[in-house]
Amino acid sequence: MVSRFSHILFFLGIFISSSGQAEWKTYTDEKGLFKIDFRGTPTKRTESQKFTFGEVVWTIIETNKPGDDNLSYSVKYADFPSIAITSDSITQLESFFFANQTDLVTTLGEAGLSEIRTKQVQKYPGREFRWLDKSKNVGYTRRMFLVGNRLYYLEVKFKLEDNFNKNILGFLDKFTLLNTPENPNPEAITEKPEKKFDVSFPGKTKVTETSMVNPVFDNMLVLSEAYETPKDQIDSPTIPNLLYGVNYAKLPENKLKQLSPEQLKEFVTTAFTNNTIKHSNSKILLQKEITIDGHWAFEGQVTVANGMGVMHLRGFIVKDYYYQVIVISKNGMQNNKAALDFLNSFKLIAK
Repeated sequence: MVSRFSHILFFLGIFISSSGQAEWKTYTDEKGLFKIDFRGTPTKRTESQKFTFGEVVWTIIETNKPGDDNLSYSVKYADFPSIAITSDSITQLESFFFANQTDLVTTLGEAGLSEIRTKQVQKYPGREFRWLDKSKNVGYTRRMFLVGNRLYYLEVKFKLEDNFNKNILGFLDKFTLLNTPENPNPEAITEKPEKKFDVSFPGKTKVTETSMVNPVFDNMLVLSEAYETPKDQIDSPTIPNLLYGVNYAKLPENKLKQLSPEQLKEFVTTAFTNNTIKHSNSKILLQKEITIDGHWAFEGQVTVANGMGVMHLRGFIVKDYYYQVIVISKNGMQNNKAALDFLNSFKLIAK
């Protein structure tokens, strides 16, 4: 499980027109078979993009600097050849959606990806990606939907201080397909996990959710609750820890029934070791088996951030829930009292 700790809070409401901002108007694209509300009058153009399988032509509809709340709104769509979309399986779709994020993956890397959510439009599969570029003080919220062989790609670009403004979701939620029947074979939506634990965070936490495809459990929805040390305190020699967090997911019952206790232990262990292997600069410092609340658990430590930090992780499965309890400390300051107190404070709540 890849941990991504950041925060997003959405407030849904009506659009209020203020001075200096264009009004919201419905835009209908008969050829693209959709409608959506734009602030101001959008422009329309086409643009070619080369892929390994060939070239596609995007139709792009956008407004730039439409007001004080966001920097731009855009919708683009293109028809992809069957060679690019070889299956409607969850795994193949996930790869397809990620393949169309290469511009920000290249510039921001995985650290820039704040959140991934599963979305649908008329039961057609989609994803929402939230990217944060802190160096330029901008963020991007993107939604992608696959309808047949057509990919729709929606984006709102915003200033980070406006991360929570209501028009981000307001624009994206207005997207509607035209003259298109509901998908008869929709992708399964993973059940959102409940919080069934207590843990002593040192301060106010943020909660994010990430949709991901796992080779063992297929589609997973992971909630992450975390406290991050404020930036102005990170360099203090008296502050040993950078982050405290808990990741948790509800595992599908049909998949759990197919796995033995030993296979479940292997899943928990490899979730740690496989992620470490992906980062060549990481070094495993500790691996051992422990018990938490009477349940088998895996504990590990690994260097992160090019050796500048150490992640201390405890992972385990209880019934149909998977947990990871994590502290990231400065390298050389791991195993400090605050870190161990947090890890040991984790307790399951009977529900």
